[in-house]
Amino acid sequence: MGRISTLAGIVVVALFAATAAYANENTCPGDPGYAAETRVVTVPTTGGPAYGNMQYPQTVPLGPKEVVLTFDDGPDPESTLRILDTLDRHCVKATFFMVGYYAARHPEIVREVAARGHIIGTHTWLHPNSLRSYSLAQAQREIRRGFEAVEAALASAPAEDRQRLAPFFRFPGLNDSAALIRWLGERHVATFSCEFGADDWKPIGSAEVRRRAIRNIASVGRGILILHDTKPRTADMLSSFIVTMREQGYSFVQLAPEPESRIRAAAVSDALIGAVEPLAVADIRPATAVAEPSLEPDAALH
Repeated sequence: MGRISTLAGIVVVALFAATAAYANENTCPGDPGYAAETRVVTVPTTGGPAYGNMQYPQTVPLGPKEVVLTFDDGPDPESTLRILDTLDRHCVKATFFMVGYYAARHPEIVREVAARGHIIGTHTWLHPNSLRSYSLAQAQREIRRGFEAVEAALASAPAEDRQRLAPFFRFPGLNDSAALIRWLGERHVATFSCEFGADDWKPIGSAEVRRRAIRNIASVGRGILILHDTKPRTADMLSSFIVTMREQGYSFVQLAPEPESRIRAAAVSDALIGAVEPLAVADIRPATAVAEPSLEPDAALH
């Protein structure tokens, strides 16, 4: 009888140890009350759908109190890395819409974003505040060069990381045009707007950015949030924001393209994005005469 009791005790201890090990593997080390993995929602890109109820009839399929974190305008050598560290600490994955000019200047940060498991979309080459004021050909060149710059930055990365460049695009200032959305759609590139912003592009403090983000999310309940990884104020408030949102019952979701989206987008004639294979892309660093991008939108995101 004593031997049976001893064996039972050993089994219980082993089961407890296995359960604890499983829990540790699936719990965020920096935020132990939450999962180590961000839920991934895949979205179609075929035909170039436009997502985000601030502008479009449809948005991404989220449950109650689910929020997608997106960051525009980087990569930035200071703020982007701080934001990546905060996201790692809280085990949150996001989507970064990158400006091609900065991707060409800081390709190592583009690779770092991908290596840490985030999805990358593009945001033009020079972030013109309104592509509507460009000729169609000029606007198309802006968009194309943005994709080329990010692909070039990822050319030396492992295939898994190169795959994180998705056929996702966001218009600077959300100033879209029907003609460009159709053109993107013909290349199976999806357009992303949002449900809410936090006005972090304005000269306000980090506490106010946090307050506006929480207020705007609460007014809608779920959706895509636009932030900017070029803003120190955003990096300053991000950890507290994530903690507060979780305390209020919200969770974070990462967007990814449906399987085969990249292959489909790369297969069309005059594609904007290539297949995941070694790229022979010319050096597209900007000439010294190129002006710095303008990163401020024309109007606030309410």
